[in-house]
Amino acid sequence: MALPGFLRRLGRSAPPSNTVFVLSGGAVRGAAQVGMLRTLFEQGIYPDQVVGVSAGALNGISIAHSPSIDQVEGLEEVWRSLVDKSPMKGNIVRTVASILRGKPSFTSGEKLRRIIEEQVPVADIADTSIPFHAGTTAASTGHLCWWRSGPAVEILCASTAIPGVFPAVRLPDGDMHLDGGIISNIPLRYAVSLQPTRLVVLDVASRFLPPEKQTALSLMLTGFRAAAAELTRQQWQDVPAGLDVLHIEMPPEDPGLDYDFDDAHHLIVQGGEAADRALNGA
Repeated sequence: MALPGFLRRLGRSAPPSNTVFVLSGGAVRGAAQVGMLRTLFEQGIYPDQVVGVSAGALNGISIAHSPSIDQVEGLEEVWRSLVDKSPMKGNIVRTVASILRGKPSFTSGEKLRRIIEEQVPVADIADTSIPFHAGTTAASTGHLCWWRSGPAVEILCASTAIPGVFPAVRLPDGDMHLDGGIISNIPLRYAVSLQPTRLVVLDVASRFLPPEKQTALSLMLTGFRAAAAELTRQQWQDVPAGLDVLHIEMPPEDPGLDYDFDDAHHLIVQGGEAADRALNGA
């Protein structure tokens, strides 16, 4: 590609590409990011760095390890397999008992940990082929913490630890950590701090459910979602006006509960369709 005229005259090289993929949280809606990634890669759009929280961190570490169609296909197999081995299914009596006994979470998190242990491609997140940044929330301060190195399984378990649902995880800083999406479910400010030349936002953030779809769990999480949604609105305002941004978001119609893994198949298709619309300016 020819350099712009003013750069040729100054004898300077064009700035290197720094396409930053931002993968939001969204529980089972993270399956839609698989369809989005497939469409992006088929169109020749690849990341130079990956930022992820919650479900986006699980997808993000795989893509940072190997930004390829083959890796996307592997991710799709994982998400489809979760229909039969959901990490959030459990005995309702046991769940109620855990609440009455004052336990710190509805589940032990063992199913989720086993899935992460089976699928994580690296032992340390610093070992991905392109930089990967995972966000967690420190329980003792409420601060959003960013990890560029450290034990992959522990960091991913922490980044996906929905408060009350999965247990907090102790990380190398000595603090207990929870879901990174609690504070910033679409971490735009952090992504902008990486000085991207292009920002690609894979937005599968959870929607607020209509009354007929509300459950005890969704109502419990409403406060977190409201705070995260307000911060997201503020962060979009901070994105530099001249920055090249591709925002891929799910349609407003919610396909169902965002922790119902039976929706994974449908969500993957929806994600691909959403990416097509974003790329075509629809």
